[in-house]
Amino acid sequence: MPWLRRAGLLVLGSAAMLVGFAPAASATDPLTLTSEVTDEAGALSADQLAQVQSALDTLAADTEYQLYVVLLPDFSGEEPLTWVDSTATSSGLGSQDFVLAFSTQAPYQYALAPESSGSITSSEVEAVAASVEDDLRAAKTSGDWATAVVTAATGLDTAATSTATSTGTSSGMSFGTLLLIGFAVIAVIALVATARGRRKAGRDPALAGPTGAAQIVDPFADVPTAELDRRSSAALVRLDDALRGSEQELGFAQAQFGEDSTRQFAQVLTQGKSRVTEAFRLRQTLDDDVPDTEPQVRATAAQILALCTQTAQELDDQKAAFDQLRSVQDRVGDALDAHERSVATQRARVEPARATLTTLAARFPATSLTSVAANADQADRLLTDVGSTIGQGRAAVAAGDKATAVGFAKAAEGALAQVDRLLDAIEAAGDELATIGPRLQAAVASISADLADATRLAPQDVDVQARSQEARAAITVAQDAVAGSGDPLAALSRITAAEAAIDGTLAPWRERDEQHGRTRALVDQTLGRVASAVRATNDYIETRRGAVGPQARTRLAEADRLARQADARKAGEPDAALADAQHAEQLVGEAQQLAQLDVERDEQNRRGPGGFGGQGGGSNLGGMVLGGLLLGEILGGGHGGGFGGGWGGGGGDFGGGGGGFGDGGFGGGF
Repeated sequence: MPWLRRAGLLVLGSAAMLVGFAPAASATDPLTLTSEVTDEAGALSADQLAQVQSALDTLAADTEYQLYVVLLPDFSGEEPLTWVDSTATSSGLGSQDFVLAFSTQAPYQYALAPESSGSITSSEVEAVAASVEDDLRAAKTSGDWATAVVTAATGLDTAATSTATSTGTSSGMSFGTLLLIGFAVIAVIALVATARGRRKAGRDPALAGPTGAAQIVDPFADVPTAELDRRSSAALVRLDDALRGSEQELGFAQAQFGEDSTRQFAQVLTQGKSRVTEAFRLRQTLDDDVPDTEPQVRATAAQILALCTQTAQELDDQKAAFDQLRSVQDRVGDALDAHERSVATQRARVEPARATLTTLAARFPATSLTSVAANADQADRLLTDVGSTIGQGRAAVAAGDKATAVGFAKAAEGALAQVDRLLDAIEAAGDELATIGPRLQAAVASISADLADATRLAPQDVDVQARSQEARAAITVAQDAVAGSGDPLAALSRITAAEAAIDGTLAPWRERDEQHGRTRALVDQTLGRVASAVRATNDYIETRRGAVGPQARTRLAEADRLARQADARKAGEPDAALADAQHAEQLVGEAQQLAQLDVERDEQNRRGPGGFGGQGGGSNLGGMVLGGLLLGEILGGGHGGGFGGGWGGGGGDFGGGGGGFGDGGFGGGF
């Protein structure tokens, strides 16, 4: 049952505490997963989170498997599969659990593990991983990380349902079998913890096999090492020659176009020299007397090629810019001719524009036309200036100074564009004035919502409050224009600019607010689990008051207090509330185990040695009965389903094949 497996995450964590299991922290600490989706990168919107959760719910409902998803900014240099393995261990995940983790920033990497589980084969998981990698690669530009998660969930669902077998765990097992399975669960947890600790301590990521560690995809995987080494040497020589030639090219360009036009080329050249120096240093490490392993040779050669490729591309971009500039100079005469034709075209629009202004003045008050009233005269003056500029450009061409002629041509082009905007504004004024009232009212409503956000999200932010003052002033101007005492066109332009400004300063605050919303959702999820566990543990203690001591009661009371505190803090302090809720979940787990141990000790004292089950084994069996009752109450399944499908089934072999969370996986760069 899906609800049984999900609640099992909490119970398994508590069971690990019972046998003294605690994962050691590494350079990048693994997470202890408290929900199916952990978005450390803040990359999922509320809608995307709902989409992802729906896919995970479907997988859990359709199959015996569960997928946990982790979004990270990066893996901080740790191999993704190693990180996933550590996280699965610290979270107490089992053989029917999968983990998909990926980074949303460079270097882009991911891992999907384990490489197989039950009826889902390694080749099926590999196919799912390949589809996920395609979606992740697309998400680098689209930002749609949710699609990759949905692909993983649906892929695993399809693989599981297409190869599902008819075997399963009977819900009608005998009471004695239930006891033995419960004992096997606790014993195997201890063995898994010990084995994983030894395996983790002895693992060298650099020596891991192809399914033991995810690595960034090698773009030269099909190139023999000797050929890769040769290519890097040849590329370095070609780039060194290109840089030497580029120094001469820079001198020519500075003489032809001036230092202002070539400043960026000079910067690129300086950066290129620095990269070539580093590439030659790397080359020396391959040519010295110190032997290099084949992986070292390949890595160094690939780094040299990357440095050369980046620098060569930047030099090519600069060359293309110079070619375009030379092309402009060659065509400057044609450009001046075209501008002269544009002057004639625009001048023909000036008188009709004046006539339009006269018509508008008869329909609208003068204040409504303030922003366009002088446009026709200004356009006329600009056209006269453009004619003079074109004449100066032609004189420069005749003198052989094409660079100066290009400057005049660009000045004329800019002025003509301004003329076009001035005359367009007159032609559009009639239609705009006819609808300006409703548009201004809509703009006021929109920017008023921004002001409400500014007050709610950033009342102390100086920039936000400054933009808020501008917005309020723009609202006043707009309201005056609607009332007939101002220029509505100018008011609309001002309020539009003010809204763009306040939106820009509010963007990070709104993003933070959205992140807080996701955190509040996590708080609610965690508190829901805590509430169920607190009720079940409280009922357990209530019915066994004579046996349960103060430690379990203290932890239960503190868990309840922290849960209430988290609920009170989540609105204003969501991060602190989440920490409280997670601490409460930890404490209620401890309370469960301590209460169970107290009852076991009380039963043993009352029975005496061998009092139940014979040969001194009665205390263990009696403890497992009470433990099964407690776990059954927490999970809501009672005796009949408490261990029926969540912890491995098939004879109580937790994790299957001698382990909990499966080995191996697929991943790499994308």
